[in-house]
Amino acid sequence: MSYRPARKSGVARVAVATAAATVLIASLTAAPANAVSSDPNLFCDLPGQRLAISPISGLKEGEPVTWRSTVKGTKPTTFTGEYIGKLDNALGTDAAGKPRDLLLVKLDGDIVNGTSGSLAAGVWAGASGSPVYDADGALLGAVSYGFSSLPDNVAGVTPAAYMKAIGALPASKTLSPSQTQTVERMADEKSTARRSSTLRRIEPVRVTIGTSASDLDDATDRLSERIPGFRGAAASGLAVPGGENRAADYPIVVGGNIAMSYGYGAVTEASVGTVTAICGTEVFAYGHPGSGNSALSASIHGASAARIVPDSAGSYKMVSAIGRVKGKLLDDRTAGIRGKLGVPAPTIEIRTTSAYGTLKNTTVTKVSEPGFIPGAAYAQMGNEAVRMLDNVQKGSARVEWTITYQRANGATATLKNVNRYASPSELPYYVGDGVANDVAALQSNPFEDVRILSVNVLTRFEADYRAAAFSGVQMLKSGKWVTVDSGSVLKAARGGSYSFRTVLAPAPGAKKVTEYAPFTVTVPKDVRSTYQVELSAPDADDEFGGEGPDPRSFAQFVAGLDDNYRSDVITRNMWYTSTAGPRKAGEATIVAPTVLIGNGASVFLRFEVPATR
Repeated sequence: MSYRPARKSGVARVAVATAAATVLIASLTAAPANAVSSDPNLFCDLPGQRLAISPISGLKEGEPVTWRSTVKGTKPTTFTGEYIGKLDNALGTDAAGKPRDLLLVKLDGDIVNGTSGSLAAGVWAGASGSPVYDADGALLGAVSYGFSSLPDNVAGVTPAAYMKAIGALPASKTLSPSQTQTVERMADEKSTARRSSTLRRIEPVRVTIGTSASDLDDATDRLSERIPGFRGAAASGLAVPGGENRAADYPIVVGGNIAMSYGYGAVTEASVGTVTAICGTEVFAYGHPGSGNSALSASIHGASAARIVPDSAGSYKMVSAIGRVKGKLLDDRTAGIRGKLGVPAPTIEIRTTSAYGTLKNTTVTKVSEPGFIPGAAYAQMGNEAVRMLDNVQKGSARVEWTITYQRANGATATLKNVNRYASPSELPYYVGDGVANDVAALQSNPFEDVRILSVNVLTRFEADYRAAAFSGVQMLKSGKWVTVDSGSVLKAARGGSYSFRTVLAPAPGAKKVTEYAPFTVTVPKDVRSTYQVELSAPDADDEFGGEGPDPRSFAQFVAGLDDNYRSDVITRNMWYTSTAGPRKAGEATIVAPTVLIGNGASVFLRFEVPATR
């Protein structure tokens, strides 16, 4: 048997490592080429979008400000507040060593501070990117940082000039005792911190549609542990439940919602924040990084808000829906994100066709970031199990998948595999295991760069838990099935064919029906005296260990993937000595109609033929 990449045991769920854990933040030494104004006093000077930058040096404590954010639907609301000062060098320095300050504003509004009978939300997750303006309407910057996990109306604002340049800023920073005291003095409130406090970015709201955020993260983490060299991608932000993707054409407007996604459709993984500014077709938002990695490919969408949810552990914007694609991400930098309206990011399709009884339908996820493909495939398969069976626990499934990919030389190839899955309590966590592993393995192979072009899955679900143990073999004699014990010696004729079937006894908790898998034994005509057959059920350890030497080429690597572990296959090994002298051997498989409990059971049969004259 050829090599198969080793897999670790104990997997009820699969996973892919989150990019957030290993963020690569690209430094920037100069402003990127874009449509913003070359005038340092202007953010944008295009007709109808002219926007001045508020001079930081001219700001005075107590000066009124306004800020815009969306609390329900897609229409922004204007709020008031006041400028209360700045923290010198709170955002570190840029690549040239120039100090970067953080502006401080005290925000006002019924939602922020609460009213009689309502809870204060403070500055909520999803407000990051909310534009703040001075009394003349010039842009101060974007709401982006906070100082407490409790509801708090003091926010840090990333200056507009830094966002305009997409500068290199830290995602978080521990404030010194003197900076902590400055925040307390300016806010006229005491911090709970004794010696220092942490500058926390105000997270965009993370929305996962079609799966739970925690399950998707679990999947992301475990695949990286199982597949050497694989690293996946997940959107950052505060996780909240998502609804159905209605694909409405929500607008991208200043102060409105903006979503950044690595995939959308049947499974949508997106973070939702607020638009700070628009200049031409360029959109600026967040005021801090999303994942902080501009190398990841993402789409941008409009989004609709249901409400702002006050929460003592951190208030957040509840997102009701992610809209159609409006463009693509250009930069995910430490000063914010920059996108371009119009042309969307290229995507690949994960297409799953599911059948149950007479029902059959197809769902599609479009993925822009390759690192998100395995996690999305895994999640989509789990969702299909829940959707088709209307059951989050018990069930069985036969899954076929085809992965089309492009090799480094431009050639297109496919990997096809099939397997069965069954569980009395966790089918959604198993059913996407094989396809996710194969995608991740192809992407992380050590021989050449591989680009996934499409993933297609065909699944037939059953409501019952169908699993069995290989418990014996029966032979058809005179029209009746007779049990044959392991080690039996059977009289046979050269060239004769004999009908058998494996006996599959239901596993504990499975549907109480004994099932069978038929097979035929044909005795070779050139056998000298004895034809030996051994039937072996899969062993649980076979799924997680590689056999044979490590591959030395991409072809060997793919051959190992193609030699897919099957939970429904009994291996039949045959050997004999021929009349001409050489010893001969062969191997075949018997496909069972159920998942086989990996007990490693085996049955040995010995066929004796008459002596040659």
